[in-house]
Parts: sequence; C-alpha cells; structure tokens
Amino acid sequence: MGIQKVIGLTAGAAGIAAVCCVFASVASTNHANGRLIRLAHNQQDGTEIADSIAEFETFVETDDPSENLSVKIYPSGILGSENEEIEMVKAGILDMAKVSSNTLGQFDDRYSIFAIPYLFQSQEHYYDAMENSKAIQGLFNSTADQGFIAIGYYANGARNFYLKENICVDDPSDLAGKKIRSMPSSTSMEMIRLMGGSPVPMSSSETYTALQQGVVDGAENTELALTVNGHEDLVSSYTYTEHQYSPDIYIISTDTWNTLTRKQQYLKDCLTKTNDDFKAMYNGMMEDAIEEAQEHGVTVYRDIDKSAFIEAVQPMHEAFAAKGADYQALLDDIESYAQ
Repeated sequence: MGIQKVIGLTAGAAGIAAVCCVFASVASTNHANGRLIRLAHNQQDGTEIADSIAEFETFVETDDPSENLSVKIYPSGILGSENEEIEMVKAGILDMAKVSSNTLGQFDDRYSIFAIPYLFQSQEHYYDAMENSKAIQGLFNSTADQGFIAIGYYANGARNFYLKENICVDDPSDLAGKKIRSMPSSTSMEMIRLMGGSPVPMSSSETYTALQQGVVDGAENTELALTVNGHEDLVSSYTYTEHQYSPDIYIISTDTWNTLTRKQQYLKDCLTKTNDDFKAMYNGMMEDAIEEAQEHGVTVYRDIDKSAFIEAVQPMHEAFAAKGADYQALLDDIESYAQ
C-alpha cells in the first residue's frame, strides 16, 4: 500500500475517532430515553441560512414531543467537508447531513442532473418539480443500499452572472474572453464554456481575492455572494441570467431511517416546514441583498432574453439523457413540470 494511501486512511480514522468523541460527549448529556438525531452542514453558524436550518431542531422537538426525538446540529463544517459528512452518513456514524446536490453527484451520478443549466425554467418550476416529481422522489429513495436516502431539499436560489465590467450579460458573446470563477467541477466548467466564458476553477473562499487581483473578470452565484462575501465592492454589474437552481439535499443514514418508527419519520414533515419558512423569506433576503449591492454602485439587469443561453447549453441536456433510460426519464419528468 502506498504511503499516501496509508496517510489518508490514518487521517480518516483519526477524524472518525474525533467525531466519535464529540458524539460521546453529546450523548452523555442527552436524556436517557430520548433519541438524538445528529445533523451536520457547512453553512457558517450565525448566518441567516444557518439560522433557518436551526428551525428543524425546534420543529422536531415541538411537533410531536411524545416521540421524544431531539436534534443536535453541527454547523460550519466542524465535522469535515461535505464529502466527509456523506461518508459518515453512509457509515452510520452521522445520522444526517445537508449537502449540495453537486457533491452528491460524486456519489451517485444521477444527482448531477441538478447541475445542468436551465434544467428549471423559473423559481415556480423549481419548487413544483422538487416537491412533486415522482422521478425525483424515486432518486431520493434509490440509494438506500448505498447507506443513505434523501428526505428533503433546501431551496437555494438561482445563480446569476456578475462582472467587474458594467455589462448586461444576455448573450454568450458578452462573456467571450471573460475569465469567470467556476466551481471546481467539470460540469460547472463546461457550463461556463458553453455560455461563452473562460472558466477558472477555485473555491468560493478564493473568489474575493481573485476578483480583487484581476485573476477573474467575474463570477456566478446568488445575490448573497455580493453582500455576504463582499463582492459588491469589486464588481459593477449583476445580470439575472437565472441559469442554475442547484438545491442542497438533506440525507439520512439508511440505518438511522430504518430504526425510526413510522411516527418518528415525521422528520420529513419537519424538513418541509423548515424549507417552507425559508422559501417565505428567501425572495425578501435576495431583494435586500441586491438593494445593498446597488447602493455600492452595482448595476442590476433583470428580465433579459435567455434564449441564446438556453440554446447554448443544450449539449449538456443531451449528454445527460444519453447516459441511459433512467437519466432520460428523470430529465423528462422534471421538464414536464414546466408546462
């Protein structure tokens, strides 16, 4: 066995041991007859998003107190990266995690559908399909033998382009020659290429410095990236291309789910309520963010004609469908909710 693999396995074992120590400490303070559900996520503690996820803890403990369930949330990635959280859920070490659909795509390729640009044509289409599509529900339940299933989603908003230059981005030619920060994934990079830009992959934490130093000419993200990450002071324009709605997904260990009673599985209903509350305040949050960005001099372009971009990314739709009948059926079912 190579030395790098040995080091990796040793580090992984040490990480798991540390997590188990944390869990043992929490368990010692838990009431004797209760059932504790441990959930991890990577949103920074104290942010509006983390606060909204924390509502899940309240709903679980108040919706049916007779079931004696409680939730302990580990925010800010304190238990590791999203990949590590998924591995812990699969192993039954961690009960639940909220992770990006992009990360889940590394564990089951069908989840990569949520990275396809213009899969959802509007916010209404996005919500309707995520909550009512039988094909999506089938995907959520299909990974039980891998050690996890999905029992809810978190309604992240639309991603849009923003540039240091004041340009309305309504055609691929507007991004020609522009270096655009990309998520470090092949799908994200291909999307930016097809939409006319030159992708520069990097973590989100590197984007501010890259914009500041001219390493990139722009990026694509939700409105909160402008305000929370301080990009409003570095860019001049924000265009509502609404090219991607990428949900986060709540996963739960198969072992945990199967040991809950049918009544205790009301966890799913609590996640729905948590998501509904977040959706109710989301648009207001985004409007507050974009108004703040405008106060910092960012020009906002809305209601653009997206047809050139939609046509440009069709090869990504076709490539996904070509992977097999299951992929085609999933794509067709989601698209049917746009009607």
